Amino acid sequence: MAMILVSATGFGTNAILAKLAYREGLGTSQTLAFRFVLAAFGMWGLALILRQNPLRFERLRLLTLLALGGVFYFAQSLTYFTALRTLPASLCVLIAYIYPSLVVVAGWLFLRRSVSVWHAVALVASFLGVALLVGGAHLQIAWSLVFAIAAPTIYTAYILVGESVMGSVPAVGASAVIMTGAGIAFCILAAFQGELVLPSTAGGWAVGFAIALIPTMIAISLFLAGLPRIGAARSSLLSTWEPVVTVLLAAALLGDRLLPVQLLGGVFIIAAVIVVQWAHLWKWSAPTALK
Repeated sequence: MAMILVSATGFGTNAILAKLAYREGLGTSQTLAFRFVLAAFGMWGLALILRQNPLRFERLRLLTLLALGGVFYFAQSLTYFTALRTLPASLCVLIAYIYPSLVVVAGWLFLRRSVSVWHAVALVASFLGVALLVGGAHLQIAWSLVFAIAAPTIYTAYILVGESVMGSVPAVGASAVIMTGAGIAFCILAAFQGELVLPSTAGGWAVGFAIALIPTMIAISLFLAGLPRIGAARSSLLSTWEPVVTVLLAAALLGDRLLPVQLLGGVFIIAAVIVVQWAHLWKWSAPTALK
């Protein structure tokens, strides 16, 4: 349990470190290229130590994992970090956490999975929470808000597409390939935008290494290590600590302040996540390495 909580804490620093990277003058694609290239090297090293060499995967699975990273994880990260340029970190992370409810809806629409009454309650709570968050901030429809909502939508597709592949390959090795795909995609984008350059300040280097280590390598590794010990459903439940960490750090380090109505919206979203995952505790399901 401790591993999953520490992992969630690590994931919770992601939005904060992105904001700090922007304060240091780093570009969006520059930050993400730095993050995923370093993370890919680290995850490959860990995969080799654990004897999960991705080069031994079947070619089709290897290419599918590269595509998961280079298309879905790339798009999810890009939209999320783009939203973070103008929206508060606490708002972005809470909106992102509607993805468990979106997974339920997408599974019902496209995979003919059953939906319980509790899932329906969670879905209503999720969208009510987003409405309270956005309405409380008096945000008009803008690209930043579109990106913030697009991020969990794309992550939902990533989860559903990745389920069939991730269940048949070692988790750490698969994560290494996904990070590689994302790293390659962001390097191409950064080069196209003229951002494929190293940080020019000590602060930029520090934030770059921190974002590659804490919410990426360390958080993913601890989540994958803790997953088989307590199961996928309980791991997902404990991972709801992530947005709490982000909100607390955003208030302490960035001066974010949520209005009471927005806090209520955040409570609705986190409650919806708990309801979705709690429903899974009552029926057996194979553990998943996706996070």
